[in-house]
Amino acid sequence: MNERLELVRNANYWDNDSTVLNKVTFLPIENQVAEMNRFLSGELDFTYEVPNEHFRRLQKDYAEDVNIKGNLCTYYYQFNAQKAPFNDVRVRKAMSYAMDRDIVTKAILGQGQKPAYFLTPEITAGFDPVTPEYGQMSQKERIAEAKRLLEEAGYTKSNPLEFDLLYNTSENHKKIAVAIASMWKKELGINAKLENQEWKSYLDSKDSGDFDVARAGWCGDYNEASSFLTLMVSQNTTAGQHYKSAEYDKVIDKALHSTSEEERTALYIEAEKILAKDMPIAPIYQYVTTRLVSPQLGGYPEGNAEDKIYSKDLYIKAK
Repeated sequence: MNERLELVRNANYWDNDSTVLNKVTFLPIENQVAEMNRFLSGELDFTYEVPNEHFRRLQKDYAEDVNIKGNLCTYYYQFNAQKAPFNDVRVRKAMSYAMDRDIVTKAILGQGQKPAYFLTPEITAGFDPVTPEYGQMSQKERIAEAKRLLEEAGYTKSNPLEFDLLYNTSENHKKIAVAIASMWKKELGINAKLENQEWKSYLDSKDSGDFDVARAGWCGDYNEASSFLTLMVSQNTTAGQHYKSAEYDKVIDKALHSTSEEERTALYIEAEKILAKDMPIAPIYQYVTTRLVSPQLGGYPEGNAEDKIYSKDLYIKAK
């Protein structure tokens, strides 16, 4: 895409006296390698992300440009639980258990991401998650349980499970999808056909329920567990969830109406236990934000878990 968005300084802005920049140019670049190259050539002051396969080289050769910080986001695969065979919790659990999250976080990503076994990130304020039982198993134990569950659901090597795995166009998403599809094939004999769609079509497919399994991710709108857990309630149509659990809805409703912080926290933990039991999504990893940031850029927020960047706070340092 060659389109660009340019924003110019507004003299009537309420904080204009504290603003330094006169113009900011945003470039929508889907390919992480192209984005990296434009940064390294001096065209960009910071990137949205970095290509996974170049991370170690960048850390070695451009250490002063690589910026890593924890992020209030979780990457997961969501199941269309209203559609067979994913309306069978045994199928959903088998597929989740068979994912080797250590391979994803260490071998494919390798930037400090944490394996995820619950939706709400550990860095969320006031939240102390309890790792579910399957997260405490060894990967070998998870694989054995996945095989048992899938066979119990009626899928074997002579009757393999086949479906489409949807992801929005991105080389990084594709690498993860290829790896996880390979894990499913190797351990469970599952045949997952990869399907990528541009952002709008991808969202439309998820919202309408026109998918089997889809890549997804969620970043908190605010730093509190409800920003994640309300995503999964039945009346929430955001992000194409197709869960619909009266039990879960009841727990979240009670938490939102509670005036006790202690009770609310306990209810959030209970909600995560229900998600682990029902497995409408398979959490994969907790994000970090890894970018290339020019040392000449001032005002970049280092300790912001929500990754909120306001251009009014940015400036270019004098050389």
